[in-house]
Amino acid sequence: AEPFLQGVAPAENDDGDDAWRWEREKQHFNERIYHAVKSLLGSGRQGDGCVFVKQMAKFSHLFDFETNWERTEIDSAASRWKCDCLKLLAENNVELKHRHLLLIRDPVSCIGSWMGKSGDVHGSNPHPDEVGITQLVDVYSKVLGSSMIRAENEDAVVIDSDDLAAYPRKSLQSLCATLGIEYRDSMLKWQAGPHKCDGPWAKWWYHDVWESTGWNVGDVGASETNTAGLNHPRTRSYRTLSPDLLPALRMSIPAFNFLQTLTSSHRERAITTPPSGRLYEDPRNEHVLVFVGTPSTPTRRGIGRIIPREMATISPFDSSVQGGDAVWEGVRIYDGRIFHLDHHLDRLFRSAKALGFENIHTRSEVTEAIFRLLAANAMRDGAHMRLTLTRGEKCTSSMNPYFNVYGTTLIILPEWKPTEGATTYDNTKGVSLITAGT
Repeated sequence: AEPFLQGVAPAENDDGDDAWRWEREKQHFNERIYHAVKSLLGSGRQGDGCVFVKQMAKFSHLFDFETNWERTEIDSAASRWKCDCLKLLAENNVELKHRHLLLIRDPVSCIGSWMGKSGDVHGSNPHPDEVGITQLVDVYSKVLGSSMIRAENEDAVVIDSDDLAAYPRKSLQSLCATLGIEYRDSMLKWQAGPHKCDGPWAKWWYHDVWESTGWNVGDVGASETNTAGLNHPRTRSYRTLSPDLLPALRMSIPAFNFLQTLTSSHRERAITTPPSGRLYEDPRNEHVLVFVGTPSTPTRRGIGRIIPREMATISPFDSSVQGGDAVWEGVRIYDGRIFHLDHHLDRLFRSAKALGFENIHTRSEVTEAIFRLLAANAMRDGAHMRLTLTRGEKCTSSMNPYFNVYGTTLIILPEWKPTEGATTYDNTKGVSLITAGT
């Protein structure tokens, strides 16, 4: 097994058809691009050809994202193939446009697969670099940076593999639209068995694919959910995550959470729309910054952060989640001033005291967080803040406040909101009250 793990072609192979696959595996990226472009040009396709190249994130260091070619300083052969390809493109007056597509997978499922067949090859204790999700963030950063340098404003496209498995047609249609290529229903089907494009590792990894003939979806207009893909015995496996896998999981989850916010499924996650028909009455609220934090103590500084709204979270062990145990205030900002901030804070702290909150944020901590957040959002007028103070995170799920050992949780949600609008009140009509004598 050692030669395989080192990526070395076996000296003798019982399958003669594999020899050329191993030779192809040794080709440089630039060499593969050259042959693909030459093949497309030979077929008479001058402007609509598409070359798909797959690579693992852990090998991204071999790629130059500023030029979108394999690094030529590592190997002179890579430089030669790049020059040959550029010459071929120039001779045929063809431009090669490059887009990066990042395919992500839930880290629990990805790392859990090491307890199955993957563990037999890679061992059952993968490190984060082997999992690859953390490197994808680095790839995204490099692609975005290079795009900004070239003033192209085209970042990497991110697809969640679970979305692709559940909604293959919708996912592929969206991807094709983003890439500017034609979608065809033939993309949902393929022939069973090995394919010419398979690599030499296919016999170890592609058994399920070889037995399939496409995505299990109905006709256009029918249910688009690919339940077979979601519930396949291999993808639905109930596996135990060994404690040895948790370091890789803890590193991978933040990277996955960030990349997941860049997917179309995240952007389209709303199940219903507000009466106005718009998710954000003010479009600036889509990218607003919020604050979440815990208080300081005599021996520990407070942990509070300003963070984009889509990345903000609180622990499921927080008292506000476990029992709705929190107090709040609604505060408005007019013409560079916070309306009656002292009065609001007085009431907030009186409420917290009445409920017996302990290890509470100080008044100065709350005030500092407010002004930092308003400055970060450049909010000076026409804004509203929801200040929420929860009893805090518990060390175990319980209604007993003795388990609130981390101090209160402060949440500040600022938004641009007019005093009248779809998200506030209709002050022209007032409000209706019903009173009853007692």
